[in-house]
Amino acid sequence: MPVIRVRLLAACVGALGIALGLSAILPGQTGANASKGETEWRFFGSDTGATRYSPANQINAGNVANLSVAWRFSTRNLGPRPATGMQVSPLIVDGVMFTTASAMRDVVAIDAASGQLLWHWRPTGDLLKWNDIIDPLARTSGRGVSYWTDGAGDQRIFVVMGNYMLVALDAKTGRQVTSFGKNGVVDMGDNLRWNERPGLARDGRVANSSPPAIVGNVLVSSISMHTGSTPNLPGASINEQWPMNIPGDVVAYDTKTGKMLWRFNIVPRPGEEGSESWLTSDTKNWSVPGGLNKWAIDHPELRENSNRYTGNGGFWAPATADPELGMFYIPAESPTSDYYGGYRPGNNLYANSVIALNAKTGKKVWHFQTTHHDIWDFDPPTAPILADITADGKPVKAVIQLTKQGFAFVLDRATGKPVWPIEERPVPKGDVPGEWYSPTQPFPTKPVALVPQGVTENDLVDFTPEIKAEALRVAKQFRLGGLYAPPSLAGGPDGTNGTLTAPSAVGGINWPGGAVDPVEDVLYVASENTLYRAQVVPGTDGKGVLYHDTRGQQVTPPTTVFGLPLLKPPYGRVSAIDLKTGERLWMVPHGNTPAAIKNNAKMKGVEIPNTGAPTRGTGLLVTSTLLFGGEGGGSPAFRAWDKKTGAVIAEIQLPGPTTGFPVTYTKAGRQYIAVAVRAGDAVDIVALAVPEAAAPGTGRGKGKGKQ
Repeated sequence: MPVIRVRLLAACVGALGIALGLSAILPGQTGANASKGETEWRFFGSDTGATRYSPANQINAGNVANLSVAWRFSTRNLGPRPATGMQVSPLIVDGVMFTTASAMRDVVAIDAASGQLLWHWRPTGDLLKWNDIIDPLARTSGRGVSYWTDGAGDQRIFVVMGNYMLVALDAKTGRQVTSFGKNGVVDMGDNLRWNERPGLARDGRVANSSPPAIVGNVLVSSISMHTGSTPNLPGASINEQWPMNIPGDVVAYDTKTGKMLWRFNIVPRPGEEGSESWLTSDTKNWSVPGGLNKWAIDHPELRENSNRYTGNGGFWAPATADPELGMFYIPAESPTSDYYGGYRPGNNLYANSVIALNAKTGKKVWHFQTTHHDIWDFDPPTAPILADITADGKPVKAVIQLTKQGFAFVLDRATGKPVWPIEERPVPKGDVPGEWYSPTQPFPTKPVALVPQGVTENDLVDFTPEIKAEALRVAKQFRLGGLYAPPSLAGGPDGTNGTLTAPSAVGGINWPGGAVDPVEDVLYVASENTLYRAQVVPGTDGKGVLYHDTRGQQVTPPTTVFGLPLLKPPYGRVSAIDLKTGERLWMVPHGNTPAAIKNNAKMKGVEIPNTGAPTRGTGLLVTSTLLFGGEGGGSPAFRAWDKKTGAVIAEIQLPGPTTGFPVTYTKAGRQYIAVAVRAGDAVDIVALAVPEAAAPGTGRGKGKGKQ
C-alpha cells in the first residue's frame, strides 16, 4: 500500500466543528453552519442536488464591479509537472477549502479566508500506477473531492485517483484513514466484472474524472474508461481490444469501512432486466480486415449476445445524491463503440440513461433513456440537478438532466415520469453496412432546446453574400441532417464525405452543465453552437472492427468558410429557462466576438452583432442576487449577469482564464467567490471578494447586509 505523505501545518489547523450529518441535509440546502451564520459549499454542486446555488448575498449588483483578488493559492509546485487545467469545484466546510490540486490529484486543505495551506496530501506508490496509459481525460486533477461526516466528529475527505482507487483522508489532518479499506485505500477496480471478459487486460483500462456521491454511509464513485470510438487512437491504452471493453457498473461502498455494499450492472448480464435490449451482431460484422482479435477467436461464446463483450456504459459525470428520497441518480454514458453500433444492436439499456437507484440496496427504482442505441457519443455529460419546483402550478420534486444534444430532460425524481410530455419521434435510418438504427428518439416538448439542432442551408454563415456562397459550396460536399442524422461513410456511395449536423459529440452542453435557482425555479445553462461531422471509415488491418470514427485522421475537406465557422452565431450562449412553465426567459451571447472573426479579411467593413465566443465556459454559479461564470478558453474574463435579463452587470479580469467551476462561501461575515484559473503554465485557486471597507455585513462597511 502507498506510504502516507502528508504535510501538516499544525498551528494553522483548528479543530473542524461538528458538521451536519449528510443524511440531514436535503436537496436545495447549502449545508450552511447555522451556529456561525456562514454559507458553505459542502458538495460538488453546492448542495446534494447539484444546483450550484447559494443564498449568499453580500456580493450584489451594487458592488460586484469592485470584486478583486483576496488571495491566490498556486499549485505550480505540486506534483511532478504543473497542472495547466483543473476542472475542480472546491469544497468549503467550516471555513476550510478542500480540493485536488495537481495532475496527480494531490489534495490540499486551505484556510478559506486567507489562502494559507493547512495540510497537503500527496499520492505515492500504487496510487499512481497506470497513469501513463489511462484515458488522457483522466490524467488530470479530476473535478475535486467529496466530504463526509458521521455528525459525531468523524470527518473525511474522499478522493478518487485517476486509476480508480478510492482514498479516505482525515479532514482535520489529511492523513489516510487506516480503518478504511487497506490503510485508507480501496482499489475499486477489483470489484468490476473482469471475469466476464476473458482475456481482457486490466492495465489502465478504468479511470475517473469526477468526485463520489454519498447518501448516508453509502458512497458511489463515477467511473470512466477509454472513449469507445477509435481503435489505436494516439494516447489510448496499449491494451485496447475492440469492440470489447469492461462495463462501467455502479458499485457502492461503506464510507466507514470501505466494504463493498452492492452493485448495479449498467450493461446487464444475460437474463437480467434490460438484457433483451442487447441483440446479437450480424455474423458478417466479424469478418474484419486482418482477422479477429485474439479474444474473439478464443471465446466465440461471448459473441452470442452483444452485452457479453460490450463495455463502457459507465458514468464519467458526477452522480447526484438524494438523501431525502434515499436515491442516487446515475447519468450513464455510451457503450463501446461511440459511433459504430453494429456490434451492439438494440437500444442498449441502461446506457445513455438517468438511472434512479435505491441507496441502501442498489435496486433500480426507475430509469429514463435519453438516447437509444447511441451512435453520436451523446452521453449525459453533467450531474443530474435536483430541485423542488412548481411546474404548471403543481409542486414537483424534479430531476433535470442536461445532455450534449442541448436538451433538458425534466423528470419527477420519485417516479421518473416526464414533467412535460417527451415524445418518441421518428429519426432517419442510415446506410452504414452492419449498423442497427433506432427508429425513434425521445424529444422533450419542454423546455425548448438550448442549442441549435441539425444543419440546413439556412443555418450556414451569411455575413456577406460571398461568405454565404462559399458556405453553400463547402456544405454541398456533405450530407446535411437533423439532430439524429446518423453517421455516414466518408467517401460514401453518394459521393459525400460524411454528415453535417449539430451539436457535436462534445455538445452543446458538456461538463460545465448548468445551475438552478430553487427559489425562483429558473434553470441557467451555458452552451456552445458546434458543428458535428458525423462520419465513419472502414477499419484497417489490426483494428478489430469493420468501421470506426475518423478522429486523428484527415479524410474529408475542411468545414470552415474563409477561415470562419460554417454555422451562424452566436457561438457561445447563456440561457435562462423558467421551470414553472418550461419556456425560455432569455438567451444572450457568451463572451465577445473573437478577434479572428473581426480581423478576417472577408469581414472588412462588415458590421455584425456580438457573435459570442466559441465557449461553454467552465461552470455557472447562481446566488440570491446574480449569475456568475468564467469564459474559459483564452479569456481571463469572469462575468456577473443580471438573473432577470441576462445583461452583463460586471466583467472582472482574472489573472488568467478560468479552468474550473466557480464556488462561493462566507467566512467571518465576508463573502468570497473562488475559482481555478490558469496562470501561465500552472493553475491558481483565486478567491475574489469586495474590499472590506466597502462590503456590507462585515462590520467595516457603511451598512450590514443580510446573511
